[in-house]
Amino acid sequence: MKFIGKIFLLLIPFIAFAQEQRPLIEVQSIVDTSVITIGDRIVYSIIIDRAEHIRIEKPGEGLNLGMFEIKDYNFHEPEKYDGRIREQFDFNISVFDTGKFVIPAYPVAYFLSDTSRKFHLIEASPIDIYVKSLLSGDEEHELKDIKGPLEIPFNYIFWVSIAATIILALLILYIIYNLWKKRKEQGYLFSPPPPPVPAHVAALKALEELFASDLLERDRLKEYFSRLSDIIRIYIEGRYEISALEETTMEILRDMDRMIPEPEIRRNLLEILSLSDLVKFAKHHPDRETIDQAGKSAVDFVECTRPVYESEKNGQLPDKQDETGVTAEDTDDTGSKLSVNKVDEKIKTED
Repeated sequence: MKFIGKIFLLLIPFIAFAQEQRPLIEVQSIVDTSVITIGDRIVYSIIIDRAEHIRIEKPGEGLNLGMFEIKDYNFHEPEKYDGRIREQFDFNISVFDTGKFVIPAYPVAYFLSDTSRKFHLIEASPIDIYVKSLLSGDEEHELKDIKGPLEIPFNYIFWVSIAATIILALLILYIIYNLWKKRKEQGYLFSPPPPPVPAHVAALKALEELFASDLLERDRLKEYFSRLSDIIRIYIEGRYEISALEETTMEILRDMDRMIPEPEIRRNLLEILSLSDLVKFAKHHPDRETIDQAGKSAVDFVECTRPVYESEKNGQLPDKQDETGVTAEDTDDTGSKLSVNKVDEKIKTED
């Protein structure tokens, strides 16, 4: 044992001397394979082993590798050991040609200290790469004739679809033409619109429903006179085309001066609307006789101002009315129903 210990002590100076003789920096370049087929990738690595006090310019992502194209890269974390640093830079590279190619030597600039401005260069060794074609031997030089044109099969589904689309389009055009022709001849497409109910018919019906209600028995005078006032105002709008629902009582009477020459009828209208306003806004409570008289006055106002037909002027009964209250005389030459104003215009024309 003593002999082995003496030998070890004698070797220590030689080991220290060997460490002192190791270069300050070493650069190595390696690849995972040197023979590839066209389009394959190679892992090209640059390994730098240096002393800790040595500063280097590290390889970047845009490394110039001649004919090779960098597809990806991976820089490993530095490894420290025995006062040295080992760094590895991997690049995935490829080339799209065949033959022999050389990955050029990569120069690494280093500085002897962190504060030194003078740099030195050391190069990684160049590497030969052989790229083979995907074809082998004779196939690589064999020229083949151009293929003839392909025959396109007849597409029955496509042409049937085209024919069906044309037929459908013609059918739609035919239907549209018939509808347009019917509209031009008859004035409507499918069925005539419902005839408008004459204003006096609607008003008399609404008054009848109001009188038949139990509002007076329940002492709901405000609601009763509100409906009575609305019925008269709606009738005036339909009969004379006046916005009676949006006007005050005095504005309505001012408009009626031009429409109704008879002072008694205007006075009758004033009594109805004024009494309704008193009940609605002043909480007036008229007696039953006044209420009944207001209802009678409303009916008289509608009857006195409704359109008068030529047959009624001559003492004859008007033609039979339909369910809307419009007589046969209330239709125009096309058979459609006339509104109240159109009836007036027709009577004036006949006069």
